[in-house]
Amino acid sequence: MNKPYYLSLITSILFVSIFTFPISAQNNNEKELIAGEKIDKIISALDKHTYTVELENGMAIVGEVLQKEIDLVIDVYKPNGELLEQIDSPNGTSGVEPIDITSVESGEYKLIVHTLDKSVKKGAYTLTTKKILSLSDNTKRITKKELPTNTLYNLWESSLTDKNAIDTFIAKQTDQHIIEPIEGNDRDMLVTYFCIPNDNTEYVMLSGGPDFLGLRFQRLPNSKLHFVTQKVPKDARFNYGFNYFNLDKAGPNNEIESRNIEHTYDGTVEMPNAPKQIYISERENVAKGEVVLNSIKSKILNEERKITIHTPANYDQKQAHNLLIIFDGESYGARLNRRSRIPTPTIMDNLMADNKIEPTVTVLVWNLGKRGRDLISENFGDFIANELIPWIRSEYNIGSKRNNIVLAGSSRGGFAASFIALYHSDVIGNVLSQSGSYWIKGTDNENHWIYPEDNGKLINAYMNSERLPIKFYMDVGLYDAGASMLGMNRQFRDILKVKGYNVDYQEFKGGHNYLNWRGTLSNGLISLIGIKEE
Repeated sequence: MNKPYYLSLITSILFVSIFTFPISAQNNNEKELIAGEKIDKIISALDKHTYTVELENGMAIVGEVLQKEIDLVIDVYKPNGELLEQIDSPNGTSGVEPIDITSVESGEYKLIVHTLDKSVKKGAYTLTTKKILSLSDNTKRITKKELPTNTLYNLWESSLTDKNAIDTFIAKQTDQHIIEPIEGNDRDMLVTYFCIPNDNTEYVMLSGGPDFLGLRFQRLPNSKLHFVTQKVPKDARFNYGFNYFNLDKAGPNNEIESRNIEHTYDGTVEMPNAPKQIYISERENVAKGEVVLNSIKSKILNEERKITIHTPANYDQKQAHNLLIIFDGESYGARLNRRSRIPTPTIMDNLMADNKIEPTVTVLVWNLGKRGRDLISENFGDFIANELIPWIRSEYNIGSKRNNIVLAGSSRGGFAASFIALYHSDVIGNVLSQSGSYWIKGTDNENHWIYPEDNGKLINAYMNSERLPIKFYMDVGLYDAGASMLGMNRQFRDILKVKGYNVDYQEFKGGHNYLNWRGTLSNGLISLIGIKEE
């Protein structure tokens, strides 16, 4: 015999013996596994007990090996002799080794029970074959385990026999999410979002809620529906959106690929225990104050600045009033006879009707598309303190003390209120900040809006200044841009408290949006200028 050929043959035999089930195992008596059967065995360190089961592709065998004073492993081999997996739980010489094997090809599978501990003399085990599942039953079992809710599973199961099941489900929903209880969890509920993306959509991402960086959708098996679930506290309220990441191809062999992001849907989740927003809706029995559009000529800004003024119902010029100034007026109800994100005139009417705050004149300052510049500008602060407030005092009866003045705003508006009060505390005594942008440095190397590298300039400014006679109300969402918003608000709060400021600080389970600010505006006003109950 030719030596190279002989060596090659030996090498091949060794290779096969290493990467397929052991020759000794083949020579052992083999036992076919039967559903429902229990097998009790004694086993020593040198024994290898071999069991077989015939499975079609996609079928499964489910069972267990109960170890008795011996640490066992189960080697599972595919029909072609390749090792599929080794089952070895970290439970020592007692406990259960679970068997749950889904076949990946048709044929006879071998399960070899043995121990890796060669020092043990002998032990015992009980092998129980619980189920041998058909392809259909195994498919349902695996899908039920993979899908996070019974609703999704029932929808999937219905879609197997009803081609219109998905469309019927969607047609019944008013929103593209459903809210369901979580068994044994009194704090949270499960929100399931769903959509049917485009044919060219590679994947879908959810924005909003507790996972503000986004969650990726998955496909309901063998259907066109995509979904993702999110565990949400029962007292949360937030906006969310869907983004489709699309891929277009061109060329005879799809040589050209181009991608785009398509924002396709915006929705609102209001959980059952979300804080009530009792002041945002008009009431029939509440008298409405007067809302007028006006403007003021500013020498400091070198422009005519629009403002909208709300006076209380039955305004009395003889009575001194508080003055509330809110930035981004267009979003707070400054446009007459138009819906707004925050209906400030309605909120003020209701608060005063319920005797929650003293009579207050409200000025909504239009941003006119200049908020990015104005709300971090010293000139704009000078305009508010040295031109707007004196002009309002000349037209309306406003109390003479700084405590009668409230500056309010959200995001950059919250920053602006704190910024202007810092330099004009002789005029302004109250700051109402809704998710204030305290990450802002106002320099060429501005902080990243999510991951700031440095303190915002207001944090440093208040830290390095003497305590001023300013009262603060601050709120921010737990789901609001991480370190830049939630983190910086907490840091600003802490610095104010260390300095001795009067600070009412609140957090809500929501994001950076008017959906929550419309409700917390009244909280801030009651905190700052509320009528004290006797």
